[in-house]
Amino acid sequence: MSHPIAGRITFNLVAGILVTVVTVIAGVVWMAYRQNDQAAAQTRTMVMGGIDAMHTRVQGLANDYSWWEEAYDAYQRGDAAWIEANIGTGIVDTQIADFLVILSPDHQVKYGWWTPPEAPNTASVMSPALIGKIEDLIRTAPVENNAARSSYVETPAGTLLFAVSRIAPVSNASSVDPSTLPVLAMGFYLNNQRLSELGRSFLINDLSLEPVKANETTHEFPEIRDIFGKVIGRLVWTPPTPGFAVLRNVVAPIAGGLLIFCLIAMWTVLRARRLALSQALSEQQAIEAARTDSLTGLTNRFGFNELSASAAFEEACARGEAAIIYLDINGFKSVNDSIGHQGGDVLVGMLAERLSMILPSDARFARVGGDEFAVALTGRPALDAVAGVASAMVHALDQPFTVTGFQFQVTAAVGYAVSDGIDVSPEELLRRADLAMYQAKNAAERDAVPYHSGLETGALHRKRLGMALRGSIEANEMSVVYQPIVRASDLAVVSLEALVRWDSKEFGRVSPAEFIPVAEETGAIHDIGKFVFQRACQDMVDWPGLRISINVSPAQLRDPSFANDLGAIARRHDVVPNRFKLELTEGLLVRNPTIAKRKLARLKSMGFGLSLDDFGTGFSSIGYLRQFPFDWLKIDKSFISELGANPTANALIQSMIALGDAMDIAVVAEGIETVEQLQLLRLLQCEYVQGYYLAKPMPAEEITALLARLGESRRILPELELPSFEPGRSALNLQS
Repeated sequence: MSHPIAGRITFNLVAGILVTVVTVIAGVVWMAYRQNDQAAAQTRTMVMGGIDAMHTRVQGLANDYSWWEEAYDAYQRGDAAWIEANIGTGIVDTQIADFLVILSPDHQVKYGWWTPPEAPNTASVMSPALIGKIEDLIRTAPVENNAARSSYVETPAGTLLFAVSRIAPVSNASSVDPSTLPVLAMGFYLNNQRLSELGRSFLINDLSLEPVKANETTHEFPEIRDIFGKVIGRLVWTPPTPGFAVLRNVVAPIAGGLLIFCLIAMWTVLRARRLALSQALSEQQAIEAARTDSLTGLTNRFGFNELSASAAFEEACARGEAAIIYLDINGFKSVNDSIGHQGGDVLVGMLAERLSMILPSDARFARVGGDEFAVALTGRPALDAVAGVASAMVHALDQPFTVTGFQFQVTAAVGYAVSDGIDVSPEELLRRADLAMYQAKNAAERDAVPYHSGLETGALHRKRLGMALRGSIEANEMSVVYQPIVRASDLAVVSLEALVRWDSKEFGRVSPAEFIPVAEETGAIHDIGKFVFQRACQDMVDWPGLRISINVSPAQLRDPSFANDLGAIARRHDVVPNRFKLELTEGLLVRNPTIAKRKLARLKSMGFGLSLDDFGTGFSSIGYLRQFPFDWLKIDKSFISELGANPTANALIQSMIALGDAMDIAVVAEGIETVEQLQLLRLLQCEYVQGYYLAKPMPAEEITALLARLGESRRILPELELPSFEPGRSALNLQS
């Protein structure tokens, strides 16, 4: 069996293993190549240093032979024998160089020696072009110093490294015209033997001079240019690879280590996969158990509520293709009293089994209470059959049940409701089915009771309210008032809550608690919401620095264009969204958290602040505060009303404030009606407070007047002197 979580865990672990192995191998190989590069660079530096040393040596020889008083005198008197015995023998006998020539001031070869005998003679090497270049090379050299110059020339015998220097008198060199001095040129061939000896001194066994092909360029090895500037060759060798040598030595231990690592890692992967599959299976079983009634195996109340709150069921309701049947067993208490709860459980199981047999295959059957059952049907065929199914459920109980040898006759009150296609919500459909069931129970009906509007108390009044709401905005019956929200620490007004009021010509002043649910049912809530937001944008121009809180109905939030409409209104009035705080109740979060999360994230990205209203009265949990991007939470006034009188309320409020602190969410306490409540909330370090004791809701012009009266501090109730608390008294002992 596979599971997405197990698959992801396995993939991540295997990917981690592969990345680790590849990283280790790549790191080792990179270090080997890096060491090779460093060794190659070091070898190149040494080779170039060796070549420079060869230049220095041949220049030194040229200086020794030319900076010689006797040699100059012998040349001037034309003593060829002396020159042969003292200079020529250095080539012929001692072979300190392969080539030596003396050029006369008029650029002619005066004397010349070379070795070996088969090498080109001096006359063939010393072409007029070469002699001219030599003159150019030596022209800038000073006479009075040992300043030989060196270069290369290509000959039939190979590349010749030579140095040139003037033969000058040591005693009065500065007084002699350089152009009248003979020039000595001497050098040796860069043959393989010499280069091999040079390379071995740097641990290079194959240093050689290699000719360069036409149009070939390379920067890997140093080039040799002759005296004419032409590239005549390059010094080449096999770069050392110490990195590969080290790599060969460490391959075995690294491979062994990686093999052991991979074996351990794969064992870990397999174990983690088994644990993940086991955990996933346990979670799946727990999820199923949380949604399944352990006694009957049917869906329980939680699972049925999930079904009714699902998007698919909501869409079916909107299309008029959903129905719900409620069933309540009559006289079940007498069964428990007669044969005990264990026998009652057996009866419930038998009853569930009998009812399941008469239901359509696609019906969702649930046990939603001790003796209550519900059935959900969707689709047009189911709607046609719902009346018959409900009636069959009633008459299925006509036959008695035998439990532990006793026979029991039980009856059931059954009611059902069908969506009428006018955007009936699942909650409304549930309410209608429940209402029909209670009608059947109260009237002791022997058949199923369908929902009809006559079951509603005041249904006609609600209908008239809905009709009147449609034209209320155009008739200028709607208005907006604002109630200040105050910072508890200094009683400064920091925000305002916008509240809608309806002064109907037909009904007079209608409470929001009465007309808002009707507006949500009829869809008028969307126009009312836009009206409140637009009026707030117009009024807040006079209240710089203040934010406005606006209540948002779940019905509004379900509108796909809700966020875009708010953004358009704000842009039209040149108001930034971050000046608004949207207050939402938990209804939408409970029914469809996925959609709610996406829509709240969209509003948050536009800049709107978000507040969780009436915190603590519904299904409030830390999960909502962590999952949804709320900036504020409001403690419901039902808790504040008991503050100071009910230790439980004190503890709950203190916990809510601490929770907001821990999650970096601002906390507002609403419904402050006494100075004692304000004092206790300040002691509990609640950040913001709101209520009639501080300021009642008032029209925009009164808010403007109030702010002008309060001045820059905006401190409300400046005459209020809060008594000091006893030393050592803390929020923790408010419970006592």
